[in-house]
Amino acid sequence: MTQRTSGDRTHQRKNAARVLIISSAAVTGSRVIPSEEVDRAFGMPVGKLRSRAGIESVAYVAEGENELAVAASAAQEALRAASCGAQEPDWIVATSETHHDYPSLSAQLHSRLLVRENCGALDVGGACLGLLNALAVTQSLIASGQAKTVLVVTADVHSRTLTPGRVAGEFGGLFGDGASAFLLRSADSGGATASYLLGEFIFGCAGQYAAAIHVGDAKDGSLEVQFDGEALSRAAITRMEKVITSVELRSGIPRDSVGGFATHQPNPRLVALLAKQCGVSPETFPPIARVSGNLGSSTCGGALHETLQQASKRSRRDRRPIVLASLGPGLLFGGGWLTP
Repeated sequence: MTQRTSGDRTHQRKNAARVLIISSAAVTGSRVIPSEEVDRAFGMPVGKLRSRAGIESVAYVAEGENELAVAASAAQEALRAASCGAQEPDWIVATSETHHDYPSLSAQLHSRLLVRENCGALDVGGACLGLLNALAVTQSLIASGQAKTVLVVTADVHSRTLTPGRVAGEFGGLFGDGASAFLLRSADSGGATASYLLGEFIFGCAGQYAAAIHVGDAKDGSLEVQFDGEALSRAAITRMEKVITSVELRSGIPRDSVGGFATHQPNPRLVALLAKQCGVSPETFPPIARVSGNLGSSTCGGALHETLQQASKRSRRDRRPIVLASLGPGLLFGGGWLTP
């Protein structure tokens, strides 16, 4: 196997497409439920989610909300934030670990947002890794000349699927509902002063952890869940630390100079352990899961939006890089970085 040198990587970065994130948005379900109520609903000891996982509340959608509703809300806000009309995007790239209906989420968003007919609509998978997959696909679309402006959207509504009586509380009680959206544009097209530039992405699959989590449909209509929480927790901490290390080496950005880590958050306790293992402040990890629960593909999205919002409050010269890292069942993993 040929090993890439630092010179090779520098050459690749110079010739890679320059893609900017010019706006972002994130929403959560409108019903915020104290974790103690979630404990009761799932038949767990009251206080378990708070004490064992660090989750204080969980966000659930209301009766009339679904993946499309929260996705459209986030998408419209991202478009407004960039003063971008609905006729401008060349593609919508969507991801969701809970939307399994037809038409697909991207197709439904295409209709809801009233974008032009020749705007492409694409769904990508990856569950909790979905946002990074979507960003990497978007970078490729822009690099190939297929697009100048792309709307990336995540949306996850776990409360309709992971319900009491269908799954155990140790698993189902962790999850909330939410969405995120990002507008990306070729740097050649110009961007706002608050823009962040996408760096490279790294991806892989640690198959030895594949059995730690599996969710599938049973013949009786219930969900068949295999969930080894202890093994998955160990794997998550170890693998995400390796991803962050790989990003640090590939980008040349020291982790102690990073302004925020937009990562997957299985639960707040694991985020605190990850920060400790990486030797960085826990405050550089936005507390998404603590107040909303694990949002699936939208956890990383919510964390990235919050990090971008915090960065926008600083002068341009004081803004710092952002690191992305996430995992998906399998055990899929990925990482990347953004620079101001």
